[in-house]
Amino acid sequence: MVSERMKKSRSYVSQYRRRSLARHLIVATGYGKVAYTLPQFKEFILATQDPDTIYYQPVEIGG
Repeated sequence: MVSERMKKSRSYVSQYRRRSLARHLIVATGYGKVAYTLPQFKEFILATQDPDTIYYQPVEIGG
C-alpha cells in the first residue's frame, strides 16, 4: 500500500491522488491502480527519485 511505503496516513495519500486525478496527471485503471497520462512521466519520476542519476531531486515528505 502506498500510504505504508510513504509512512503517511491513507487520507494524506488520497488527497494527492485526488489532486493528480483532477490535474489529469493520472487516470484510475482499476481498484487501487492508476496510470500516468503524460508520456514518459513515470521515467521522469523514477529518474528524479533515484540518487544514482544526475537528475536526482529529493522530495521532502512531511514537515
